[in-house]
Amino acid sequence: MKKTFIKGLIPLLIFACTFQSCVDELDQVNPNALTLGTFWQTTADLNTGLNAVYAAMRDEDILGILWDYTRTDIAVPFSQRSNAIGNPIYDQTFDLTTNEVQNKWDACYRGVFRANQVIDAYNRLNPSINDETASLILAQARALRGYFYYTLHHTFNNGSVPLFETVPTDFNDFQIAFSSSEEIKTFFRADLQYGLDNLPATYNAWQSEVGSGNLGRITAGFCEALLGKSYLNENDFTNAEIYLKNVIDNYNYQLTDDLSECVTGIAEFNNESIFEINYSYEANPLGLDEQNLSQRITHFLNDGNRIQFSSWLTLKYRNERPDPADPANYVNRNVYDASGDLESIQENVLRMYSLRMNNSISSVDDRDDRMYGVELADYGTETSAAPHARQFPNFIKKFTGWNTNNGGIGEAEDPEKDNRSDINIPIMRLAEVYLMYAECMIEKGDLSEALRYINRVRKRSHLILLGSSSDAGAEFSGTATYYNDIDLDLTNGEEPVTLQNLMEHLRFTEKPLELALEGNRTIDLRRWGVWKQQLEHLAQFEYDAWHFKNNAMSKNPTRWRCFIMPAGQVPSYPANTEAPDYAFRQPANLNSNANRRTNEPFLRDNLLGSQNFIEEVHSYLPVPQDEINANLNWNQ
Repeated sequence: MKKTFIKGLIPLLIFACTFQSCVDELDQVNPNALTLGTFWQTTADLNTGLNAVYAAMRDEDILGILWDYTRTDIAVPFSQRSNAIGNPIYDQTFDLTTNEVQNKWDACYRGVFRANQVIDAYNRLNPSINDETASLILAQARALRGYFYYTLHHTFNNGSVPLFETVPTDFNDFQIAFSSSEEIKTFFRADLQYGLDNLPATYNAWQSEVGSGNLGRITAGFCEALLGKSYLNENDFTNAEIYLKNVIDNYNYQLTDDLSECVTGIAEFNNESIFEINYSYEANPLGLDEQNLSQRITHFLNDGNRIQFSSWLTLKYRNERPDPADPANYVNRNVYDASGDLESIQENVLRMYSLRMNNSISSVDDRDDRMYGVELADYGTETSAAPHARQFPNFIKKFTGWNTNNGGIGEAEDPEKDNRSDINIPIMRLAEVYLMYAECMIEKGDLSEALRYINRVRKRSHLILLGSSSDAGAEFSGTATYYNDIDLDLTNGEEPVTLQNLMEHLRFTEKPLELALEGNRTIDLRRWGVWKQQLEHLAQFEYDAWHFKNNAMSKNPTRWRCFIMPAGQVPSYPANTEAPDYAFRQPANLNSNANRRTNEPFLRDNLLGSQNFIEEVHSYLPVPQDEINANLNWNQ
């Protein structure tokens, strides 16, 4: 297909099938050489090949957590929040030569080629190894190939990409014309359907029906959920509903009691997890140029030096409303006077911020939660931990070990870990299925049923619920607070929940807050037709970053420019003191617009990206340059 593919395929061929050579001038075949005929002999060989397919899943560029979300309204590169330039993904100036474009393409096709090796070998050996284990290997390989093609289809070139049903064996096999979007969609759905028909339903089913040691293998439940999502992605809500409702009703998935169990590694492969990428600290024994089995995402998020959540999303988290009727929202908090001296030991009060925020993002002023065992304003006193500061106003807590009590040291930085983590990364969990199904119900006109599933997700994080407690779908009536007010703020007048405003709420509150860095935000913005509109909307807002002085907690030094506020607004600190805003200090350059220093600009998000974004150019990634150089039929 292209030079980089051919080079990338070489170690796989070494591993699987090559090194046939002649040993003398008579071209005699070396009887000791590893060939297609000598390696792929047994079910164990197929399983070894399948392990390589799973290893391909671990490439960070397939999900693109550290960069792809900066194309959207979810995240910004930490150094690009204002007017600075230089990040082609965030600025929407990427093209066919951009590294991330090439890397994601390569990672997905590496997985396709490995899956095809297993599938081809199975087809050659069948029926000589026609046993249940081999059949399960085939089903896994096809389901994984379906996922890789699902990703390629929804990422590149309006869904038109090369379709490889078998492993290419010579140069001409790489020179294939691109298949249409419809052909690719039909192909990956057939693979997913095969997995749905032939795989155990869930992780628990793998363990009980096949045997221990099978956690992490792809399941029928994931295949069905991804099929439903694929129909939702083209706004086919009728077909999406069928698959999603079956996942909800017939697989025994359940929301965990605590969101942290899904995103911090403390309860991996739990009953909410439909499919997650399994990581560990062990070295990868499968071949050349392989990444370790662990991932770097945790360390980049913990250090704050790769991405931050967008300003609007940060404020969304801060404004979420904990339910005052829910005992889980009450905490014991020390009380200080205006000078920072301890006034009383503890008082039982409503928590400052929601538990969904606590599991997703830090805020320097949060007195109720901890990060690595210390209060949020204390985090960063250890030399190995970056503090809340101008470049790091917040830390993304998802996919990190923030709930580890190690005195505020942060993620392990020892050379043995090599800045990597063994926290698993979810690809699909039940909360996403609930929110997708709720969208189907809104489109169907069933407001009560849509609220039922949105409120299940909100209730797990102990939030105020939407709608009326007397509604037929109000499952938590009597144990939770309901507001029939779409913005959940009774102080500004009531706006009853309707199908129209609930759809807006789902798009720009529930999905981004629950699924930030999950759920393929690019696909949603594209199919809703709001991508450029949303970037332009966000780019019009300006923000200030205030200092925060920690005298109310432990008299630590001031954290500089770490608390984002809309420009012109003054933060307040909800403490029981005579001076409720004592903890915040206004940066000198914010005293008036005229006195702003040129090196201290307003914070602005998506300024260049909103101007540069063109739907036809940027809603999909382009075909990489290496593919164009190497595939003579790339445009046929």
